[in-house]
Amino acid sequence: MNANPLSELPQHQLPISQPRYVGQDVPRIEDPLLLTGRAEFGDNIHKTGMLHAAILRSPYAHARIRGIDTSRAEALPGVAAVLVGAEVKAQSRPVFGIPEGWTGHALAVEKTHWAGEPVAIVAAEDRYVAEDALELIEVDYEPLEPMVNALEAADGKGPVVLEGKDTNVMYARKFTFGDVDTAFAEADLVVNEDSRWHRSAGNPIETCVCIARWDPFDQSLTLEGSHRSPLLVMPALVGALGLSPTQIRIYTSPLGGSFGVKTFARYVILLSLLAKKLGGRPVKWTEDRIEHLAGNSSHAWDRHHNAAMAVRQDGTITAVRIRAMDDFGAFGEWLGVGQIVKPITIFPGCYRIPAYEYDCAAVLTNKVPQGPYRGFGLPSHYWVLEQLVDLAAEKLGMDRAEIRRKNFIRRDEFPYTIPSGNVYDSGDYEAGLDLLLEKADYAALKEQQAAARKQGRLVGLSVVTSIEPGLTGTPMLGLLSPRMFSRTSSPEGMALRMDGFGKMIAQVGFPWGGQSQHTFVRQILADYFAVKAEDVQVVVADSSTMQPGMGPVSSRIAVALGGAVVGAAKLLAEKLGRVAAVMLEADPGDVELKDGAFQVRGAPARSAPVPQVAGFMLARADKLPEGVDGNPEVSFVWNPPDHYLADEQGRSHYGVTATSAVHLCMLEVDHGTGQVEILRYVMVDDCGVRLNPSVVRGQLLGSLAQGLGNALYEEYVYDDQGQLLTTTYMDYLMPTVMEVPVVEEYEQCTPSPVTSLGQKGVGEGALHTTPAAVRCAINDALHPLGVHIAEAPATPFRIWSALQAAATSP
Repeated sequence: MNANPLSELPQHQLPISQPRYVGQDVPRIEDPLLLTGRAEFGDNIHKTGMLHAAILRSPYAHARIRGIDTSRAEALPGVAAVLVGAEVKAQSRPVFGIPEGWTGHALAVEKTHWAGEPVAIVAAEDRYVAEDALELIEVDYEPLEPMVNALEAADGKGPVVLEGKDTNVMYARKFTFGDVDTAFAEADLVVNEDSRWHRSAGNPIETCVCIARWDPFDQSLTLEGSHRSPLLVMPALVGALGLSPTQIRIYTSPLGGSFGVKTFARYVILLSLLAKKLGGRPVKWTEDRIEHLAGNSSHAWDRHHNAAMAVRQDGTITAVRIRAMDDFGAFGEWLGVGQIVKPITIFPGCYRIPAYEYDCAAVLTNKVPQGPYRGFGLPSHYWVLEQLVDLAAEKLGMDRAEIRRKNFIRRDEFPYTIPSGNVYDSGDYEAGLDLLLEKADYAALKEQQAAARKQGRLVGLSVVTSIEPGLTGTPMLGLLSPRMFSRTSSPEGMALRMDGFGKMIAQVGFPWGGQSQHTFVRQILADYFAVKAEDVQVVVADSSTMQPGMGPVSSRIAVALGGAVVGAAKLLAEKLGRVAAVMLEADPGDVELKDGAFQVRGAPARSAPVPQVAGFMLARADKLPEGVDGNPEVSFVWNPPDHYLADEQGRSHYGVTATSAVHLCMLEVDHGTGQVEILRYVMVDDCGVRLNPSVVRGQLLGSLAQGLGNALYEEYVYDDQGQLLTTTYMDYLMPTVMEVPVVEEYEQCTPSPVTSLGQKGVGEGALHTTPAAVRCAINDALHPLGVHIAEAPATPFRIWSALQAAATSP
């Protein structure tokens, strides 16, 4: 591998002989404020006259509200306002979501739909008074039978969750690509797997925060807080409140983590309505930790799988069938239902699978609604797919690594179109596997495993792969809501200006959230114009001043914002170049930017440094060429290339890049306790050109820790009445530094031919792959005993129970 892959890239768009910052481990500019405690997170924000909100939540998963009395709460000194469901219904529409018509209002109106659903909200002088007021609100509930079994909900048994509906099936569709029936009929081997992925969620250090203020004079709404992207929140507000976007201004504070949970549309709507009732005083709500676990619409995924794979005797995979049914909770809020259809965008993973069928459904139950979570529905898919590959290898007597190699898409086949129409831009999966096996010394590990098994130890070994799609666009959402998402845009914009001293300001539309986007914006611009990194300042725009943009979703920042930065830089260079032509007395077509100066082609001695050109532009309006103003400023909006709406069968070019990964996990299961100890973990990741390698490593290792939690620990547990039993970290377990193994991470690079600098999306990272690697290794460890775990997470109790059952079976 070349130390700087940019030098080999045909579309390399940096006008500099040797990049100084891009591709290097440049220190993050976000860190000084974070490490010194000076970053102003949402809960640090205080406003004059600010009130504090607390939310009363339903104790029942399903109940009729026969009456509600707030008089005692309203009379409590310090209480400024109380808002109940009837007022919310009168002043707003249901919470935005797709498919349309499957949500409720921001407060429960006539019925509650899950234990923890907001029933009333109080604004008071401080949070303590607001919480005291909640205890004075009297609600007359009539408990109803809850729907808690998703399989029964899908079959039409039991109560209907949502009023006005005659079914609990919110979305169902079967996608078929290729001749699946023939492939299974002619297969030499068919392997099957029924499995269950239990729901978990993102748990950032900072919970959700919103400060809302309504201006009764100009009828405008201002929001501040931990909103991960203003223009992701905007549709929820516009749809529910009937306001114009020009009436709404959203400011975002630095995020103490997100993982998909920082949209919280329901609560933004609720705070906005409360602020309107207060008539001008700002009101703040900070979600507490129990509220986040029990009430934030971020639970995902709660999925039942029935899967089968058709294979030839030589190990060639010919078809896959997967039936996935997702327990989506009470509502289909925001864009979360997209998680059930996203697998079609990368269904075959790294493999040349010519035919597949995906029968998916999202059903409602009386549980917390699902919402977007890092990985957006793909980690469970890879777990199922990779387990099928392992089962096939076992039945055929093939090595797990070699059956994968046999089915890999070949390097010379890129760009590769999978049967669902999505295009993988680049890759070399076999080289990645070779690198992994070499670095891990795979042959030696197999020998170690064999020796351990002779000693009676339960040691397992896995090799698994995945694809991370970078920027899955709106055509995918059009599968769920064609009327609302009949578009192909997924924009990301930025504004860029330069002063007369060569200093630059780049304005982006979303805040710090851990992805280090401000750092790589600075890196790219500093290299493009050959200025010092510290001469580039990155600032956050609010919703009224930012360019069109979606923000940090779907592993899109490096791809989309990187494209916007290079596009804006190119526009500014073209504008400055026309001015430089005047200064150099040359034809504009003969002037080029190179290494921080505009020079005449063929006569490099005739040149003008970039700062000098910007200064001339600002100072000599009389010399400016026609059509050029005296302002060295531009804006640019990037959109994904070659996107089109899905056809009737569901085919489309859904993503932009395809990051590949291959992981190896070696672990040991304790026979007596079911505890899992990871002995070795090695990973190879190909995300094209790493704009900042240390940042990529951080993304990968952090997401690996989350994947480990999904595989072994994290689970929301409900009882048969729909009560959540895991409402604190005493019960909802996450891995600590003691459980996360030392990871060997190696870089592979096949630059993307479709992005500005060869980069690919990597924000969701190892979370796609780690659960499959750990779970496949567990089942490999248990295989000598005939034990197979088909539920995630594989908690010690689940493993121990399976071992006990195997020991006592005849």
